[in-house]
Amino acid sequence: MGTAVTALLIQSKFVDMRFDSEVIITVAVLAGLWHFFARVFMNAKSLSLWEKKLVSTIAAILSLAIILIIHVLNGSLSIMPAFMVRKGLLIENVVSLSGMNMVLVVGLVVGLIALFAAQRTPLTIKSNPNMDWNRLSKSSRFGMISFFGLLGVFLVLYLGQGAIHDLVNSSVVYLKNADVEGFRDFLLSFGPLAAVISALLMVFQSVMAPLPAFVITFANGLLFGWFYGAILSWSSAMLGAVICFYLAKFLGRPVVEKIVSKRALEWWDLFFEKYGKHSIFLARILPIVSFDLVSYAGGVTSVRFWSFFWATGLGQLPATILYSYLGENASGTVQILFTLFTVVIALAVLGVIFKPKLNSILKGKKGAKVQ
Repeated sequence: MGTAVTALLIQSKFVDMRFDSEVIITVAVLAGLWHFFARVFMNAKSLSLWEKKLVSTIAAILSLAIILIIHVLNGSLSIMPAFMVRKGLLIENVVSLSGMNMVLVVGLVVGLIALFAAQRTPLTIKSNPNMDWNRLSKSSRFGMISFFGLLGVFLVLYLGQGAIHDLVNSSVVYLKNADVEGFRDFLLSFGPLAAVISALLMVFQSVMAPLPAFVITFANGLLFGWFYGAILSWSSAMLGAVICFYLAKFLGRPVVEKIVSKRALEWWDLFFEKYGKHSIFLARILPIVSFDLVSYAGGVTSVRFWSFFWATGLGQLPATILYSYLGENASGTVQILFTLFTVVIALAVLGVIFKPKLNSILKGKKGAKVQ
């Protein structure tokens, strides 16, 4: 199906000049693997199109017909399908065109046999009860499909659009290296869209990429001034937090465990159990606690949205204002100041948290001396 869609797209010179159509094959393969995983390990029979005789037969015949008609008429049946699939699977330097043709012929025969076999003898599995598709709520199923659908759209744009590919790669390098001034110049290159790109990257790092958000906040202060920079950083970080919160609500705990790791989520459970409704506010103040972890973990706890929203907003506000101010006035020593500020804030908050325990220990020692 991916090859058929690719063959249709490359017929348009307008599309072919602006978009690397072969990435549709990449995404189609990943989508097929995800559907197979969902069927085998989650008992998601409703997603196994190959077990629906009419749908799978029509899809297979239509895809083959599109590929054959387009390439036979163009006289490129022995070249273009192999070229497209080889590029789509990222093995251009591994397999020759003739070798790829042999793989395609064998794959076609094996695929048709597997298709008919699946219709006669569907898969039977012993599913994990925690990840059984039929036991998940409708919102969890919808959230999971939406999440992977959005991920597929991102991959299509990232792999197929050179401008988006370069934008993401460049921004990741600047954020990874904590290059505030370089990132500021990078945002300036977008002209009037600088604020929009900054906000999108803040959301991107919140939802998908574990990158340091403080670089974006510093750069916003340096570029827009501390006041407007703080507003931009705070609002875009809030949007990212809200998206993570609802993604976790829709996806459910088993999937969130895969995103943030089971150990991190268990740590959050203990933290939430100990500090209750104040836990999100405390975690937001602590710079050493992952912003993404708190956002995703908040969605699988009993905390209500508005409690999460206000705790997040108030908790991250002091750091956002200070980072923006430092970004505007002390760009040359940003990394040192950030480190010092993080250490001071972390020690201060930890001191407040553990102060009751320290007091009780000290009182116990004084009492022992008096006795």
